[in-house]
Amino acid sequence: TYLLAFYVCLMQSFLIGLFFMISAFFTPSSLKRKGPKRFLLDRLKRLGIPLVFYIFIISPLIRYLHMLIIEGGKANFFIFYYGLLKRGIIDVGPLWFLQVLLLLSISYAIFNKIISSLYKNKRKILLNFPSNRNIFITIFVLASLTFLVRIKFPIGHNIANLNFGLSPQYIFLFGLGIMANNNKWLKAITVKKARYWTRIILIAIVFWPLFLFLSKTSGFNIEIFMGGPNWQAFIYALWEAALSISISISAIYLFRQKFNYQNRLLKTISKSAYSVFIIHSIVILVLSYSLKNMTFHPLFKFIIVALLSVTLCFLIGSYIMKINFLKDIL
Repeated sequence: TYLLAFYVCLMQSFLIGLFFMISAFFTPSSLKRKGPKRFLLDRLKRLGIPLVFYIFIISPLIRYLHMLIIEGGKANFFIFYYGLLKRGIIDVGPLWFLQVLLLLSISYAIFNKIISSLYKNKRKILLNFPSNRNIFITIFVLASLTFLVRIKFPIGHNIANLNFGLSPQYIFLFGLGIMANNNKWLKAITVKKARYWTRIILIAIVFWPLFLFLSKTSGFNIEIFMGGPNWQAFIYALWEAALSISISISAIYLFRQKFNYQNRLLKTISKSAYSVFIIHSIVILVLSYSLKNMTFHPLFKFIIVALLSVTLCFLIGSYIMKINFLKDIL
């Protein structure tokens, strides 16, 4: 249980935030190249259409399969679907990422338009890559904002399919990605800087068992760290902020120096990655349900489903990318 909790918390600390940062890094260039109108139309097409498809097609199918296999129901799909619409049940599932990214992209386009009109003739000033001291201050500020938000919205507290307890990191790293583009920060990460923040990553990871010790006061209840007016929640927010920034710095340097290439296989996988993201939940669900009655160890089932789902998702994704009208969307 603790090993799984560590894995989830580690991935949650940086992975999605890093995705927002990378997405934001390409946003200013896209806006400048396309102009506001075309940029917004492109965002609505590439983010909005998959989101609508998931809400009205994939999500109802997932709920229907759950009703048939887990709950043992026997309703006709169209009657079941009508019931969902009548009750106003809307689920964006993992595509909440697209929902937030669309909102942030629209917000940036509006913000950029306002700033451009206010400072038309201002000369652009490039900022140097932040010093380690300034990065530590940034981590503390991010941790403090996260802690304050989680007093009202702990991790797992969803509103409109959005986990508000994680929103400070996502918004912050999205803004950081835009700044990184405008100031060419990704190219400015040196090997010395990357090694320094890799050491910070290792130190932060070593501190994980401390959370288990500190949670003894509430019977090993990890939820005490998820939010609320307590010092444990602040310590966890600080740990999470430190990892989100340090892993982003080290990972970007590593991939820039060691994995900045593509062969034929990687190019094919890269092209279908977006379609895989959209369909992966229903593929994993079907595979998981197919193994439901098999008497294997849960870890063994997890490995089987993981390997099969990755393979199957990318196979389906590669065929999806061969459909002409979908290429412009995906």
